[in-house]
Amino acid sequence: MAHTDSRFDPEILRRFVSAYQRVQPLSIGELWAVAITLRVVLVENLRRLAAQIVMSREARNKADILADRLLGTGGQSLVSPATVLRQFEKKPLDRAFAVQLVQRLRDLDPKVGPILLWLDEQLAAQGTSADEIVRAEHQQQATVSVTVRNIITSMRLTSSFDWQTFFESVSLVDEVLREGSNFGEMDFATRDSYRHAVEDLSRASKHSELEIAKRAARRAKESATDRRDIDQVDEHKRSD
Repeated sequence: MAHTDSRFDPEILRRFVSAYQRVQPLSIGELWAVAITLRVVLVENLRRLAAQIVMSREARNKADILADRLLGTGGQSLVSPATVLRQFEKKPLDRAFAVQLVQRLRDLDPKVGPILLWLDEQLAAQGTSADEIVRAEHQQQATVSVTVRNIITSMRLTSSFDWQTFFESVSLVDEVLREGSNFGEMDFATRDSYRHAVEDLSRASKHSELEIAKRAARRAKESATDRRDIDQVDEHKRSD
């Protein structure tokens, strides 16, 4: 989600999980948890952006109130700029607050000139300027809008996505069980019962699920070989 700006792409996710498992295999339960984990991350990203939007709105409201006090508009009594601005000199100006203040005071009565000069000095002390913060704020708003759209779209896609097929395409246990057997030809419920058996055996032993699957597959092949040998012996006896 971090690398795709919260955009759900099944193929990217499949490659990511496959690459991750080259270093650290995931258990059956962990693979099934990928879907719910993605949804949790999407909700958290949306919460974070919503909080950011609310904080920016509150900052703009504070800037509007300050501008009204400095200009004597909006039902506010005109106050001395020196008195009002002094409280903002001890901490960095919030970008949304500064942008709104700049947009409210620019191209107005010349009396706001000293206020804009003070604002420019404050921003310069923060290593920026009025033009830079306006550009950065507009860019940030556009970025947030795109990310929110990606999150909503991804939530819809994850709800309709075939997670069963995805799971079986990245499950290392399934890969082992499919090799040299008809595991892949079984219906999903039967395959799932095999996976539950692997989980139970692993949980009750010191072996990983992948090791359990490999041992089960090896025993199945040995059993099939023994069965063929017995059948061949029986065939020879009948021939004699």
